[in-house]
Amino acid sequence: MQRLVLLFVALATTLFALPSAEAAPPYDVRVSGLEKVEASRRQARFDFVAREIAMTIAPPPTFAVAALGMYEGELAFDNRVSFIHSAPATGEATSAWDDLTESGEADSVSFLPGVTLRKGLPYGFEVGGRVSWWAGSRQFLVGGFGRFVPFGNWEKVPDIGLGLGYVGLVGNDELETGTMHLDLSIGYTFKLALKGSRPGTRFSPFAGYQFLQSHAKPGVTVEEVGAVSGWADRAGLGVDPRSFRYHRGFVGMEVRSGGFAFRAAFDAAFPRGAPVLAGLNVSIGLRF
Repeated sequence: MQRLVLLFVALATTLFALPSAEAAPPYDVRVSGLEKVEASRRQARFDFVAREIAMTIAPPPTFAVAALGMYEGELAFDNRVSFIHSAPATGEATSAWDDLTESGEADSVSFLPGVTLRKGLPYGFEVGGRVSWWAGSRQFLVGGFGRFVPFGNWEKVPDIGLGLGYVGLVGNDELETGTMHLDLSIGYTFKLALKGSRPGTRFSPFAGYQFLQSHAKPGVTVEEVGAVSGWADRAGLGVDPRSFRYHRGFVGMEVRSGGFAFRAAFDAAFPRGAPVLAGLNVSIGLRF
């Protein structure tokens, strides 16, 4: 366990220590790209991309609802795919994503591979942290979360989990952004096979609701572009905080045998006055 924690900390430290580069990879978000856009349209374009980043970087719970035991831990290798709206609107040459992407040609799919480390605590609590990479860029995601499962592993009733966490974007000197997430999930574990006196293969479907709230601030000065936030006391003049609060539904399943688990999940987030953003999550977990 101690070695895995040290490995996780080393990965996070390495991300922060990465040197800056003059030429950014194609999928880096560059707020300075808005200088080529008509001034009256800059804020709306920044808002659109900031919302989609917020919903992309904060994944829903993708594991069985039941909490880890007090002496259990898990290292998971995650892969998240989000379907961002990068196509230009009818009659426009570029989209908001094109204007804020280093290459000027944003992909419609974002891929975020990463690792998640979880540790069980007494009384149904657990804590965890994750580090992910935005593929094709120098942008990384670092976050942490806590969970509480009051009736975990009771065979007669479903598992219900409550979670709270935060994830932030790092490695981009032109954008400061992050997302807080509050999770409510419900699931149940079916024992598909038994190995002697120990449970063998287990199937755990789950579903839930997630509330997201984000903030974003340009790291460079661009005329007519200001900070946005879902927190009313942090929102700039003319910013509607409700536009940076999102509702998400998710469903998924986990198949576990011994210390090995395979998961797949689907989610859809519903921002106010903006298109729905869908995501897929596939991961492999190793318990210890």
